[in-house]
Amino acid sequence: MDYADGIRSFVAVVETGSFTAAGERLGISNKLVSKYVAALEERLGRALLYRTTRSVSLTEDGERWLPYARKVLDSLEAADAALIDSDTELAGRLRITSGTTFGELCLADAAQTFIDTYPGMRVDLVLSDAMTDLVAGGFDLAVRISVPRDSSYRMLRIGAITSQIAASPAYLEAHGTPRHPDDLADHQAILDLNDDPPRRWRFRDGKKEKVVEVAGRLAVNSASAAIRQAIAGHGLVRAPDIFLSPHLARGDLVTVLDAFSGGEMGGGMGAARAIHLLTAPSAFRSDKVAAFASVLRQHLERLRGRA
Repeated sequence: MDYADGIRSFVAVVETGSFTAAGERLGISNKLVSKYVAALEERLGRALLYRTTRSVSLTEDGERWLPYARKVLDSLEAADAALIDSDTELAGRLRITSGTTFGELCLADAAQTFIDTYPGMRVDLVLSDAMTDLVAGGFDLAVRISVPRDSSYRMLRIGAITSQIAASPAYLEAHGTPRHPDDLADHQAILDLNDDPPRRWRFRDGKKEKVVEVAGRLAVNSASAAIRQAIAGHGLVRAPDIFLSPHLARGDLVTVLDAFSGGEMGGGMGAARAIHLLTAPSAFRSDKVAAFASVLRQHLERLRGRA
């Protein structure tokens, strides 16, 4: 058995959750995947995986060894990429993790643009709202909004989002357009449980901050789901501008109360929140990370330009 085949098979089983799925990813049979992993375990003298008829999970030794296995694969891909003739060509794999809604509404399109630009690259995009351990997960980078200042990862600001309030033209025709935050007392809001708190919307009224308690019968922990309900005419939604921009461009939604935006420093509706790339301390020397950062920055600028 080639040592690299065993490592590739082990990592593929961990990432896909089964020998069958790992075989499909690698283009080999599940029996051969199992053979490679067994040979790897024999070589190491350690069991890396617990196997049952229904599931596969890491042993304690497997958990410790997984980050090193992923580094080996990354090094092999980097070695292959080093032999490519073009100085600007990239090849290999880029593993990214992101929050679910941001990943679905923004990052997936940026990832597709990245692989269209660099055909030698492939992207694994894992969406989770949990703060993932990049090293243990084998990720090259994470994309996060409003990262805590005490984060141990290296951060690069890649853009920003601001909140806007929008509704469908049909909803506004039926219920009227709010001209002042106080008018929200007569309206239904579709609440995003990711907001803290979801029912208290903040504005800037002149030089003062104004907090309005909004009413809403539907609350959901997904901005994309809340936006869909707003498009259907069920109420007002507060969401990031880059999520709303394609719907605003198509006329599915229109913004309201823009005059009460909080601005960069205001902290109210419209206050900017940074979008960061997070990596391990040495990762920003990676050409593939730098290339993706450039693609994502341009993608965010295009989204903002639509609004």
